[in-house]
Amino acid sequence: MNTNKYFAAFAALGLAFSGAAVAQTAPQPGQPIVPPGTQAVITPNHVQAVGGINGVATAATPGTLGDNGMPSIDNAQAGNVAGLTSYCIHKKLSLGTAPRSASRNLAKRQDVQNDQYYSLGGRVLLQTSSNTPFDISTLPKDKQVLVCRDLFKKAQSLGN
Repeated sequence: MNTNKYFAAFAALGLAFSGAAVAQTAPQPGQPIVPPGTQAVITPNHVQAVGGINGVATAATPGTLGDNGMPSIDNAQAGNVAGLTSYCIHKKLSLGTAPRSASRNLAKRQDVQNDQYYSLGGRVLLQTSSNTPFDISTLPKDKQVLVCRDLFKKAQSLGN
């Protein structure tokens, strides 16, 4: 008889824990539901999502790096550059006020704030000529610093 009481208590405890796990994974009130296959970042005013992404390329993906061991930033548009430079500043891959100023000036532009590729940049994904963005965080740190330097130069030219 006592074992039935203990069994019932453990069963109730197990249900309580499983319910807590489900509650943590369910969307909270006011949070948007992002469709599968999109990348999204929640900003104070809106949600940006990018569809049509075919996976993510890394430093280990054949053919993604140039002869210098770095990805090309040629196809990165203003929104993507703004998101990536924000990452570079956050990770301290560049120091000084000029890069921070270039990044902020670019991020203030209305067209950049509404650019779907801004969210990719915020997720450390570089826009490429294909629909497969490149994850710059997979590069060695010295190469990340060089990519960030090039991105800040591009941010300065786009910000003017």
